[in-house]
Amino acid sequence: MANTRATVARVLYAVVHQKQQLKPALSKAISQFPDAQDRAWVQSVCYHSIRHFYQLQARWQKFTPKKVKDELVSLILTSALTQKFHLHTPDHAIVNEAIKALRKLKKPWACGLANKVLRLALKDDDFQPGHDEERYNHPQWLIDAIKQDWPNDYQQILTANVQKPPMWVRLNTTTEMPGDAHPYIQHALKIPASDIREIPEFRQGQLSVQDASAQLAAYLLDPQSGEKILDVCAAPGGKTCHLLQLCPDIELTAVEKNADRINSIQENLERIRAQATIVQGDATKPENWAHGQHFDKILADVPCSATGVIRRHPDIKLHRQPQDIKDLVRLQRNILQAISALLPVNGTLLYATCSVLAQENWQQMADFLNKNKNFEEQKIQLKGPIHQQHGIQIRTGDDDADGFYYCLLKKIAA
Repeated sequence: MANTRATVARVLYAVVHQKQQLKPALSKAISQFPDAQDRAWVQSVCYHSIRHFYQLQARWQKFTPKKVKDELVSLILTSALTQKFHLHTPDHAIVNEAIKALRKLKKPWACGLANKVLRLALKDDDFQPGHDEERYNHPQWLIDAIKQDWPNDYQQILTANVQKPPMWVRLNTTTEMPGDAHPYIQHALKIPASDIREIPEFRQGQLSVQDASAQLAAYLLDPQSGEKILDVCAAPGGKTCHLLQLCPDIELTAVEKNADRINSIQENLERIRAQATIVQGDATKPENWAHGQHFDKILADVPCSATGVIRRHPDIKLHRQPQDIKDLVRLQRNILQAISALLPVNGTLLYATCSVLAQENWQQMADFLNKNKNFEEQKIQLKGPIHQQHGIQIRTGDDDADGFYYCLLKKIAA
């Protein structure tokens, strides 16, 4: 057990201090454990620790007069409280295993400190968050940004961000299986969390893992027989596959800049037995890969802050910085300007992000439409999402789906 606790601390160190992404850091670390229960336990503690990081730290720091400078020791204390308040592990086991893990990590000098601090923190039923970071488990700048854009809904969004997300799958048109259907997104089904690779329908290509909000993209673009469609920033290929499943006889080109992620598009296509042209290319420089082509429709699911999928990737809260948003808004603007030139008159562009921030969403669209008078917005007629000045917004947690934004544009002049 001490080995699992030490592994948790190392994963958290990689994420918190080395700024590694949680999912790959965790995947690499748990590969050493042959027991599936050990792997699941380490994963659970790591995810809960990152989701509730600010409050967990505050709980034990209350009992340390001086800052604990050793990061691994600090993370052992944080993950110990995760076990108490989110996994309901007995107190004596938490303390004993934390001390064993400290010895495993060659930190014997910290055993007395951990013993004292944990015994006090584990029994502290009167803890009250001191400020917003501890209350909502987000950095203050992000709380402020969401509060500014959603003054009446920010608490709902922040609360949804720290919940464990459900498993949504996308069924093909003929598959049926038990689960909870989405109220307005066809073939989106919420099923009990499990190892998806063990579900026969997944192996047979009859269902794909994709959040309900993301599934809306293909329906909004509405592929029709014979159309040439471009999917930029396409990895991992979920929307690419969905477009082909809705209309197999389209001519689809999927463009992805990151060479490491192109394989995921191909793997997803092979699993559902579909074909598309896959191109490695920069969406801001279509002159290097479009070769004069025009497309009837374009899906631009652009790089964004990912503030709508924090519950799936809680490390976003620790890694993202205010300057990142400015850089992403600039990148989005450049992508839009570049690829919009690939549309003929009457062509359609669907802009999408997994963000809940206005500057990446409706404000980005307002800027584009102001500068490009040869485009107009096509209003999306759906009752479920929130209709913005431009486009529609699904807030994180709405109908238990991820936060997502869509805006549909039509080219009206050359």
